[in-house]
Amino acid sequence: MIKEQRYKMIIDFLENKDIVLTKDLLDHLDVPLTTLRRDLIELEHENVITKLHGGVKINKKNIVAEEEFESKVLVNIEEKREIAKKAVAKIKKNESIFIDSGSNGYFISQILDPNLNLKIVTNSMKNVQELSKNGHQDIYILGGKFKSTTEAILGYEAIEHLKKYNFDKAFIGINAIDKNGNIFTTSSDHAQIKIEIINRSEKAYGLADSSKMNAKSFYVFSNTKDLELIS
Repeated sequence: MIKEQRYKMIIDFLENKDIVLTKDLLDHLDVPLTTLRRDLIELEHENVITKLHGGVKINKKNIVAEEEFESKVLVNIEEKREIAKKAVAKIKKNESIFIDSGSNGYFISQILDPNLNLKIVTNSMKNVQELSKNGHQDIYILGGKFKSTTEAILGYEAIEHLKKYNFDKAFIGINAIDKNGNIFTTSSDHAQIKIEIINRSEKAYGLADSSKMNAKSFYVFSNTKDLELIS
């Protein structure tokens, strides 16, 4: 089991509990004590958890966990619409762009003008549906593994598919940004896709409403020095 999987199991086990005994967490993960101690030290360093004598608790207000797409799209709607307007204003006619999965990318897909004559690649069926409904003709979707929670296409096949493209601009979903400017997503699968999108783009933008600020998630994939925010 890789460390990101263990981190997620730890967080999931601590969710909705007050304090969990280290012994109970050890039994749940079925890993060596030295491994658990190392994981807990790292998670405490990232301000995800607080270690106590014989136990541990989650710092809930600082963690952005993975949520269902249908839930995210109903939160901070007006902010996300404003972010979408700012993103669209950066797009020029005849460009090639990538729109990431997630609620912010979905709002971009809703208002993007088909008269811009864009080549659009995405890893979200929701984005494809909105773009097609609005009259866009040149739409491409990545192949790969479909993740039902976030309704994103991820995995090795998607990353290999991305290597065939170059984008003028890309619009990347963000789950959290901490006070040091680290930018997070919820898993290594999501992170690897986002990193590859950034590498294939002349210019990449991170999309973040106010709920993402001064928070953390499970995996750092960029920082505010390298990824310009639209917020």
